[in-house]
Amino acid sequence: MTDDAWQGMLFGATTSESTTAEDGTVDELRVCALNVNSPNPSRAQRIVDWLLATKSNTLVLTEMQPSEGGRHMLAALQAEGFTTTCPPGWNDARYCAVVATRGVQATPVQPAGFDPRVAAVDLTTDGTTVRLVGLYGPTNGMTAESSQRRREFQSRFLGYLAEINNSALCVMGDLNIVEPNHRPHLPAFEDHDYAFYTRLLALGLRDAYRELNPTGADHSWINPRFGSQRLDHSLVSDGAGDISACAYDHTTRSDDLSDHAALLTTIGLRPDRVTTNGAPSQ
Repeated sequence: MTDDAWQGMLFGATTSESTTAEDGTVDELRVCALNVNSPNPSRAQRIVDWLLATKSNTLVLTEMQPSEGGRHMLAALQAEGFTTTCPPGWNDARYCAVVATRGVQATPVQPAGFDPRVAAVDLTTDGTTVRLVGLYGPTNGMTAESSQRRREFQSRFLGYLAEINNSALCVMGDLNIVEPNHRPHLPAFEDHDYAFYTRLLALGLRDAYRELNPTGADHSWINPRFGSQRLDHSLVSDGAGDISACAYDHTTRSDDLSDHAALLTTIGLRPDRVTTNGAPSQ
């Protein structure tokens, strides 16, 4: 790593855009979910610069690795005032999810011991707590082995969510699944992939993009051979707050930062819906 790179990390001057109410409380979560595509150190710094420009106070980073590039990203974000939460087993993981926050208190939740592709935190702002689960689902390798691996992971993840479920819950990241009526139709996805999506919604989660864009046709991963796919999702329970914005930003693809679009979601918090042990206060 060059001296200039380290200086950029240690003396970052980017300040986050205000997300505070008149009384000084944080009134919204501005979440950027991005598959960072296992970056090298040079691309990692470019991704960090892009992430800072979004003025997000919460980041869900998937396809992270404990490589030089992945560690560079963490150090650069920490130098900019972010708290980073890595799952247990991060140092030995092939792939994992990481949650980073700035201006929002993050407390790690009971980890998903079965896979570091899952990172869960409680985000607390002035008494309001939202439980955020960052997820990097197994890739569809379009083989029987891949299908079985995905099926097993999906089942274990749903069991994990049942253990930590909360009335103010969000699940975000590259889930590597598409909605049942996805266009174009993608025959490589199987019944259990679609069932995974519908079972997540059955927990009371709302597809933030689909709720705000009922006829939207965005895709987050574009591939002429395998078909364009909306793999990255932002699922938000009613108790987490009001979804005020959710959109894909494709500059991460056009600028060769990643092969995925970023998903930007804004959730207006409800201080009157404080959660205690998973239940809203009365």
